[in-house]
Amino acid sequence: METHASEVNELTSSWLAHTRGAGVLSGAGLWPLLAVLAASADEPGRAELGTAARLAPDAGMDAAREVLKVLDDLDGVDAALGLWAQEAARVSPRWRDRLPSGTYGELVGDAEVDQPALDRWANERTRGLIERFPVQTGPELMLTLATALTLRTTWTRAFTDERLTPSAGAWSGRRLAGLSRNTGELDDVRVATTAAGPVTVTRVAGENDIDVHLVLGGAGAGPGDVLPAALPVATGAHPSTHGSEVLGSGSGDPVSADTGDTGWPGLAVVAAERPGLALRTTRFTVRSEHDLLQLPRTFGLETVSRPDRGHFPEIGPVPLRVDQAKQAAVAIFSATGFEAAAVTAMGLRAVSAPSKRARGLAATYDRPFGFLAVHRTSGLVLFAGWVDDPAPWTPPEPRNARQGR
Repeated sequence: METHASEVNELTSSWLAHTRGAGVLSGAGLWPLLAVLAASADEPGRAELGTAARLAPDAGMDAAREVLKVLDDLDGVDAALGLWAQEAARVSPRWRDRLPSGTYGELVGDAEVDQPALDRWANERTRGLIERFPVQTGPELMLTLATALTLRTTWTRAFTDERLTPSAGAWSGRRLAGLSRNTGELDDVRVATTAAGPVTVTRVAGENDIDVHLVLGGAGAGPGDVLPAALPVATGAHPSTHGSEVLGSGSGDPVSADTGDTGWPGLAVVAAERPGLALRTTRFTVRSEHDLLQLPRTFGLETVSRPDRGHFPEIGPVPLRVDQAKQAAVAIFSATGFEAAAVTAMGLRAVSAPSKRARGLAATYDRPFGFLAVHRTSGLVLFAGWVDDPAPWTPPEPRNARQGR
């Protein structure tokens, strides 16, 4: 069974390149949805979604099924898919039967009924880490397709809590909830020269084949540069130098150096009773909410979110477009382990009732319109035609049609 790790990781890297501040995201949670939509769309949106997912659209359903199965089978990882639709969406049974197995429910078009049901699914599937379903319900939400991804691991060697007060940098003088531990695993730390400059990557091993890699770049380097550059270092796809090599590369006794500076971000040579790695970091809890429609080209959503016509004939006869695309994510790093969760959802609405001219065009004319926890073993980080007789006059558009654009 294919893990599609390289495709998922490429999507994650592209998404990371657009990050500008603190936050957490899951390309692994988004990728199966893009694969499903690619298999369900017509051109040119079909090709755009396939490009974003790095796969042939015809393979989308099988690929999504494989990735969700692989994720759910990983020790410490739970993955789920959910589909909810209004009866008026007239979802094709054939399309639904091709989806990965999951939860299938009904929307009634009333936010007071639908939202609590979707919130409850998100909460239950992430064991309380995500309390709110990211897509908003209401009469216009005809269909929503979502994934829930949860990861938990316990460190093979726990940290000790301590106060950490940095003497320099952006956190200088702040009293932080620090964590420290010493191990004999020098090679848990790796350094590399990348397009973003030098990076230091330290592996914190979990007990269930899950590693968390802590990444540090040069002073002033931002997440949109450092994280995409560090991802292939963490997965072993980019050449790097191990800690034992760094320690052994100095001339003479490196401990006797005046500063102990290795030239790599955050990495120094210090006096110790025996060779080993002393790691100091901080506890953190990071929560993010992402509006994927802010990066429509990155995620292949540019065409399929346009309101001129429907884009998903495979789903059913009702013309649908993507109206919402969101992810809620959280990551918690503590003394004893790491847990993270993401709920990613696509919300589809019906294309507004078109005018007479628009109906004629839709029937005869179609033109192109132009989103780091790593599974140790796999490396997975996870819409032509003619107008023969156009109407000579177009009546005013209904008010509700204008509001739907």
